[in-house]
Amino acid sequence: MACLRSSLGVSLASLLVLLACQGRGSEDDEVGEGESGSETAGESETETAGEELLVDVAIELHPNQPMVVDVHVQLSEPGFVTLTHLEDPGVKVARLDGEGPATDIWLRVRGLAPDTLHALELGVGTGEGAASEVHPVELTTNPPLPGYIESFPLTLDVPAEVDDDYRFFDLSHYFAAGSPSLFMIDKTGRTRWHYGVDVDFVYLNEMWVGLKLREDGSVLALRTDAALIYDELGEELMRVEAEQFDLTYFHHEIIELPSGNFMTLTFSFQDVEYEGEGLLPVAGDRLLEFTPAGELVWTWDTFDHLDPQRRRDGFYGSAPIINPETRENAYDWTHANGMLYRDGVIYVSFRHQDWILAIEHATGEILWKLGDEGDFALGPDSTWFFHQHSPEWQPDGSLLMYDNAVGNPDQEDSAAHSRAVRYVLDMEGMVATQVWQDDDAKFVSSIAGDADRTSLGHVLRLDSTMGGVMVYSRLRELVPDRTPNAVWSLDLPPGMFAYRAVPTPRLVGE
Repeated sequence: MACLRSSLGVSLASLLVLLACQGRGSEDDEVGEGESGSETAGESETETAGEELLVDVAIELHPNQPMVVDVHVQLSEPGFVTLTHLEDPGVKVARLDGEGPATDIWLRVRGLAPDTLHALELGVGTGEGAASEVHPVELTTNPPLPGYIESFPLTLDVPAEVDDDYRFFDLSHYFAAGSPSLFMIDKTGRTRWHYGVDVDFVYLNEMWVGLKLREDGSVLALRTDAALIYDELGEELMRVEAEQFDLTYFHHEIIELPSGNFMTLTFSFQDVEYEGEGLLPVAGDRLLEFTPAGELVWTWDTFDHLDPQRRRDGFYGSAPIINPETRENAYDWTHANGMLYRDGVIYVSFRHQDWILAIEHATGEILWKLGDEGDFALGPDSTWFFHQHSPEWQPDGSLLMYDNAVGNPDQEDSAAHSRAVRYVLDMEGMVATQVWQDDDAKFVSSIAGDADRTSLGHVLRLDSTMGGVMVYSRLRELVPDRTPNAVWSLDLPPGMFAYRAVPTPRLVGE
């Protein structure tokens, strides 16, 4: 981190604190990327009859996160401070050192634009909420990380009806040079937190997947066949690699269990005999539970519990799954793409089975299969999902998901209509009843996608693969009891792909 400190005499009547920190390669402060440095600001004095409460202000910049800055305020006696951005109401300030009056107070400023001169106002006083002194503060943030985009233009906005939640998503070029990134934007489309890395070529495993904001404000995700946790400053807190388990792949999803362990997906390989085709190399899925230290404690394999003779659309898919032992390209039998955990049960979405399975964690027993040819009958005015993604339990017990709607054996993909859809499951009668689907005009997003509940009970829907020649991803906020449902929408840049989008009332770090 880079630090700029101003030491102030206690006899000052007024103070102008100019804190400018260039962080990377300025003439006065030659700090390389990933390094830290300090600089002392000049002092300004005027005569006064009283004692200044403010003694010192220091700004700390973080080399791996230019959008977050720490401010250390020193007072001559215990007091309180406020810090307000003068131009950007979306910038948030939080106190880090606790509550109550203090002489040393640490503040964290979040949501700052990178590579920008920011004007703030510092209020100090001995009573909470009553500033006896007000001082201007200026700071310059570090340059952005690779892949940064300042804002995303909205294509639809009904401000009075849009949830205040942030929208947290991954964004990557694919099969090209690029900067796989994580973005958190506000409802105006402005980026409030970003983390990105440069890569020479973005293969599938270079993309961020399984994105989660943890309770402590850190970020959980998969990338490069590793389970990763980062804090808001871009510092890596956990890395568990597939190689530690003598595996090549982690894919699609990672969840945190109530025990503090983690669960992810890997591929499992077997040769299977099919009538008329002979012996084929087949890829199934294996669930892995491991500790934060990287100890494998539980596994579950589709080949032990499902019939590989049940083949659906996608088995002969084009995405290669290479068996690392034989180097053969295996057929994509199950294609797990999402997991949930609730009350000792693991819920897994298998795209190429068109099923969501409930698996008892303690025994590994399959409790039920939801979907076409599964254990539930369809209720009235209901249709099944196909090649689905991102199931999510709702507070009322219903199940929300993204239905890609392709791979339906009873219709051509050209007739598919992707959607967010919600079902109520009658566990006694084993009936699944569709209780809501979005009312958007027909569209098809054949790969990936997400549908998540917002804080107000709206639905944030991610259509990952829109368009034709130049594919793009689309984010839309839907109000289920409104017609039309959509109140907010944006298109992500052409040629880029988002796998998951999570609504959250908290910024990263909160």
